[in-house]
Amino acid sequence: MSFAISAYFPLGFYQGSDSGGKPEPYPSPNRLYSALVSTAYLTFGFEKHAVDSSLTDEQIHDALAWLEGNPPQEILFPRIVKAGSDAIAYRNKGYVIDAKKKNPQDKISSANASIATAYMQEPESGILLTWKWDENPSIEIARTLDSLCNEVPYLGEACSVVELQTHENYVLPYDALDSVWTLSSESALKGVSRRNRSFSVPKEGRLEDLKMAFATVNPTSKGKRKDLRVSFKEDEQNFLNEYLPLQTEGHARYNPPSSQEGSALKAPWPVAFYLEVEEIDGKCDEDGKPVWEPDESTFIGWAVALHRFLVKQWGIDPSPMLIGKYAPGIDRPANNVAIQIFDSALKNQYAHELREDISEMGPGFLIMVPRNMPQSDIQRLQNICRQVKGKTLYYTSNETTLRLGAFTTIDAEHLWRPAVEGMCRYWTPRPFAIAETRIIPDIRHGRKWKVREDVCLALGHVWRDQYVSRLSNDNREERYWDLVDAVKAKGSNFRVFDCRAVHRVNMSDYVHHANASNILRGVSALIAISDDAKSLDCAALAIGQSRHLGGGFLIPMDFSVSALKSDECFGKGAPIWLK
Repeated sequence: MSFAISAYFPLGFYQGSDSGGKPEPYPSPNRLYSALVSTAYLTFGFEKHAVDSSLTDEQIHDALAWLEGNPPQEILFPRIVKAGSDAIAYRNKGYVIDAKKKNPQDKISSANASIATAYMQEPESGILLTWKWDENPSIEIARTLDSLCNEVPYLGEACSVVELQTHENYVLPYDALDSVWTLSSESALKGVSRRNRSFSVPKEGRLEDLKMAFATVNPTSKGKRKDLRVSFKEDEQNFLNEYLPLQTEGHARYNPPSSQEGSALKAPWPVAFYLEVEEIDGKCDEDGKPVWEPDESTFIGWAVALHRFLVKQWGIDPSPMLIGKYAPGIDRPANNVAIQIFDSALKNQYAHELREDISEMGPGFLIMVPRNMPQSDIQRLQNICRQVKGKTLYYTSNETTLRLGAFTTIDAEHLWRPAVEGMCRYWTPRPFAIAETRIIPDIRHGRKWKVREDVCLALGHVWRDQYVSRLSNDNREERYWDLVDAVKAKGSNFRVFDCRAVHRVNMSDYVHHANASNILRGVSALIAISDDAKSLDCAALAIGQSRHLGGGFLIPMDFSVSALKSDECFGKGAPIWLK
């Protein structure tokens, strides 16, 4: 579950400087932290034992401690609007009161005024300066951070008015992915280049360090006369420049989007809605949770039933990504809204692999939202899921009617727990995947279409956008072979092992629609997905023709790294027991 803090500048610009007084185009995480500390003291009476404060000292301390040593994993930087003038501004840096002289003296050197940076902001679509963490804080810390953010008047200098807002279960806007920078695992001082950005971040103990610095320049008054080291007119940044608390100021390096594009795959469904269900007059387990045990042959039917229900609840003009139908001339995206079955058997069998908060929920439906779905449509679908609690879902007279229950928004990029140290993650479809096309002969090279080609095509269709620039062939059959070759290439992000056909008595139960010329074929395999960023190791994934309606859901299978042989072109290697 991801957490984020976004900053909207109503005047359209940010003006501030780093701890060394150098103007900065974007506020650092350390600047954000300092603003929250200031708000804690000035607004909420932090450490003043204010009785009427809405936040306790312990709550504020815990919230600030969560930010220390915890830099955001991603930062969305809005585009900068270039200034139309090269004018340089100066200001008086302040003055110091000399005890031996009656008149205050100007400081010896003046300072350049911080240069304002204008941003291209789009609040409606969520394209704002945003700091994103992969993990949500506790509910209490999230509420405290929200209260602090709501009271921050400005970032940087006083003219840089800001509106801070927190977001739980945050998903980055699809249109802004080319502006998202990712935290580097390397040191900020290692491999620094013009392409990277380094920002100051608060380390553990930052709060105490700031308090000591403030006490140094504001000593306790002795007697009636105040012995101030600085005048009341001098800005806080100026006098702290002389006493920089650098011991707890760390630096984090962020890589540009372009450095991730070559290897990192994007999760096809970054967010999901979980809808709990219970059978009417059904049984419960020992913990009192409802039990739902549908046969695998009914997975597609239940998904179709919920799909029709959601379309009906939507009413007029449902989203094309929900119904899967598009107007002529509009390019079809690689993926639509997908519905998967989270029955009791799956939740019990994979309780240790699922995130703890998800495994504790009852059985239900996982409604997976595609990455490029418009934000307005996502909000509409979310509202529908929130409002259907208590309504019933009917599939067939042979199945018990379901009652829809609690609704939860889920970060689908982190549905599963990471593989433990010493283990490597692979995937396999549940119950299996349906081949997306008939057997296609390769006229150009005389190759045969086998189960491995079915699995590679299924993977290629999910990440079609990753390969679309490489596929220029207008012939559908040749284009399919080109896509398979791209997935099978040595430099690909995929490896497919142990491919096998899967058969059932009534294969029609495992599809919703199928071309009359296509013989239904079930396929399964052991699938490895690898990139430098490990961007999909915890994501909700599905492949195959029925991936949008209950089929081909990928389940993690973790193996010891000692059971894998290295592959110089692939990070995860290959199982030693498979050829």
